[in-house]
Amino acid sequence: MMADFVNYNGDVFPADQPVLMAGNRAFRYGDAVFETIRLMHGDILFFDSHLDRLKKSMQMLGMKWRDDFNFHNLYLLIRHLDQVNDLKGNGRIRMEVFRNDGGYYAPVSNEVSFLLEAEPLETKEYQLNETPLRIDVFSEISKPVNKLSNLKSSNALAHVMAGMYRSQSGLDDCILLNDEGRICEAVSSNIFLVAKDVVATPSLSEGCIAGVMRKQVIELLTERGKKIIQAPLTVDDAIKADEIFLTNVVSGIQWVGAFRQKRYFNSNSKWLLNELTGLQAKKI
Repeated sequence: MMADFVNYNGDVFPADQPVLMAGNRAFRYGDAVFETIRLMHGDILFFDSHLDRLKKSMQMLGMKWRDDFNFHNLYLLIRHLDQVNDLKGNGRIRMEVFRNDGGYYAPVSNEVSFLLEAEPLETKEYQLNETPLRIDVFSEISKPVNKLSNLKSSNALAHVMAGMYRSQSGLDDCILLNDEGRICEAVSSNIFLVAKDVVATPSLSEGCIAGVMRKQVIELLTERGKKIIQAPLTVDDAIKADEIFLTNVVSGIQWVGAFRQKRYFNSNSKWLLNELTGLQAKKI
């Protein structure tokens, strides 16, 4: 359920009041990138990483960086949205940045606008899912591997179709494959496999989203002396794994209990979430 107010270019509007025109380039061409941000106990988690990814994404797309896209200003805008929506310091924030109206495929300007949306969340901290996830492969549409593949953009039809397949199949999530038939990611998460003492995740060259939580998990595993590899992974690797878990900044870490006929453990997922929660507790 969306909250009552949004922020459009620094001004707050009721969420049910139209703020975008029919010529909006995100609507017309998917000419937009976005960040999904977790607000927890009043803290904006991994905010530096979100801003860094946003800047790199905009640079790649030729969008002009705004002077007000700085840590201090955006932090205040998000916290104000938290207050007017009475989120009490806990929720999901979506920040979408889109090129300003004008032009057809070729834009007339690289100036951008932004929209901040808020959504309350029931959980006030990361929790490991009590009920294990059941997943399978979505094979109808593959995700292309190119320089845009790592972006969180509004071009997400493959993920929409995968999400529909997930719902229709009664699954908790599903794996998207890249155009080489290898594991890319889940519908809204990065994926990790654990085999013996090795943790593996698809490399960015495999076309997966450059997830903020993915980055945190890789850094945490490295700091703790765990063996972590980023490499091409196949469906067969998933079946042979001892453990599978999914990561994103909203849910944290979610463990998979079943992939097709294979069943999995969750000891690494549990340990990793405890480590992550401990680090966040120190910051908060």
